[in-house]
Amino acid sequence: MRSPSLLRLFDSEWSDPYELYRALREAGPVQWDSWMRTWIVLGHAEITTLSKDSRLSGARIDSFYEQLPGATKVGLAPLRDALADMMLFNEPPRHGELRRLIRPGLTPRFIREMRPVVEATVNDLLDRAVPGGRMDVIHDFSEPLTRGVIRQLAGVDERHSHLLENWQGLLHEFFTQSQVEIPRINALRDSFAEGERARRDGTATDLFSRMISGQLEGADYSENEIFANFLLLIDAGQATTTHLIGNAVLALINSPDQLRILREDPALGVGAAHEFLRFDSPVQFTSRVALADIEVGGQRIKAGESVALVLGAGNRDPLHYPDPDRLDVRRRAHDHLSFGYGIHYCLGAALAVMETEIAIATLLRRTEDLQVATPEQDWLDSANFRFLRSLPIRFTPAH
Repeated sequence: MRSPSLLRLFDSEWSDPYELYRALREAGPVQWDSWMRTWIVLGHAEITTLSKDSRLSGARIDSFYEQLPGATKVGLAPLRDALADMMLFNEPPRHGELRRLIRPGLTPRFIREMRPVVEATVNDLLDRAVPGGRMDVIHDFSEPLTRGVIRQLAGVDERHSHLLENWQGLLHEFFTQSQVEIPRINALRDSFAEGERARRDGTATDLFSRMISGQLEGADYSENEIFANFLLLIDAGQATTTHLIGNAVLALINSPDQLRILREDPALGVGAAHEFLRFDSPVQFTSRVALADIEVGGQRIKAGESVALVLGAGNRDPLHYPDPDRLDVRRRAHDHLSFGYGIHYCLGAALAVMETEIAIATLLRRTEDLQVATPEQDWLDSANFRFLRSLPIRFTPAH
């Protein structure tokens, strides 16, 4: 085998990331990836340890941006500005300040209030698809579901709802130096700017403005910081949940015994959502930079070196999960790594779990004989994002 690297995922030999992780794990939980010039961390224990270590920083947007050629920097500037002010890519104390902007809005009470919205949207989408006995899970179900929920959550005006269609992960766009999404970001910024005065004086009525209104009083948040974390709600709440639901449907079809168990006992739905996250996470790794020397997993990471916490590998770590390559909807997998760990744990985790639970339970209740309609799956060409471009399925409407 050639030198270990996550980039081997682009080889046809290693199209399944979990097979590659198993092969890499034989050399230990922490390894140097000479192709990507980063340490890769594969073990659940090592990832959780490092996720709580303040000597690792997630503030990596500017360091990547400053290495780009001048013309590329100019073109990517709107995307860089948006990402750099997201809480996800900042460390304390600024991380805490940005997190406080949104956290009070994503309360258990708020999630409960969103449940009827999710249920109504799921049923409306299935009302259209079920009679025909076939649909594309991504394009006809999970993507319009998450788009509709996020449009209401982020307060995107109906006039601008088209700006959320076919959303691409902004981090993927940035690190691949793509400028495709720049016009969309600029258009969303213009739309967002229309409501600035109402947000500041407390007269705005959309959910996002209500969510942050209490934090704007007496706080010095710039309009770019507010816009960046408005974008974070869209980016994290739409693309990842879209593909979590898609991956879950595929996993269930490939595990008919588990599909039957979940259909017969919908009360397992919340736990099953966490198991779907563990089994096939939409985000496979997250990157950090070492601020000081760190010893972990028998290796010494030096200050300034990059670290990739391979969440997908940690979620299949046999030292932490028995029989990790088997989907088990009864498994207690709430300590999976797909929402991150420590201070960067996803604020929208409860909403994503609720959307997945409702989407899967309703699909199973309203259909029978679920089957994939194509012999092979069309995955996004990415080492990091486990996104299905499409998932055509066929089924029999339930009586």
